[in-house]
Amino acid sequence: MDLLQGDLAAFPLRDVLLLVSQRAQTGVLRVETGTLTGRVFFVDGRVTYATTRDGDGSVAALAHLGSRPERDRRGRNPGGKWPDPARPLILQQIGEVLVRLGHGVSGRFWFVEGVTTRAYGENDIQRFEIGEVLGAADGRRKEWEEIARVLPDPSMRFVLRPHLARGVRRAVVSATAWQVLAAIGDGATVQEVAERLSMFELSAARMIADLYAEGLVVDVGYTEEPDPVLISMDAASSSAPL
Repeated sequence: MDLLQGDLAAFPLRDVLLLVSQRAQTGVLRVETGTLTGRVFFVDGRVTYATTRDGDGSVAALAHLGSRPERDRRGRNPGGKWPDPARPLILQQIGEVLVRLGHGVSGRFWFVEGVTTRAYGENDIQRFEIGEVLGAADGRRKEWEEIARVLPDPSMRFVLRPHLARGVRRAVVSATAWQVLAAIGDGATVQEVAERLSMFELSAARMIADLYAEGLVVDVGYTEEPDPVLISMDAASSSAPL
């Protein structure tokens, strides 16, 4: 049964989240803003998961972003259990979803009581205090603002710059940056790179912003006179976690 509903223009998403938390409600807050639809799940007023996908996704799949399943000495994983580092990743997921949903100033929301996420499977559901969740969203929002100062538009398609700046004959690229360049291929958006490398969109945007600032990637409309260069991978550099 819908207990709470309204217009985001009159009730900002942050205020709605605080209200659900204060009421210690269990259920799902559905949000529609522009072309984006999101769901934020609560148990006793604490946030358990958030997603902008049609399905809940999987916490085990989310754990691929930062960990691997535990295995025995022969490399087997009979129990299929994932280590607890998934918790900070879940919080990142929630924060990123709230940032996306918070971009819209118009839209609607409604709360459906009693609905819980299926993302955890048989695992115990993680619960996050509302202050912790809003803090994670605020932190990611600030990072997006910093990235926006570098990238002209994260939603555009980026390509490897055909020729580096005049006078530059050689560029050393780290192993992690090389992965991003390969994922960009003949053109990709930040979101597409994130999907191809199984990383958070913010992480992909941060690395593409660095490459953009270094002059290694440009938007698809970029044109410049040829200037031969040599690009090499720094074999000594180690790949940072994605």
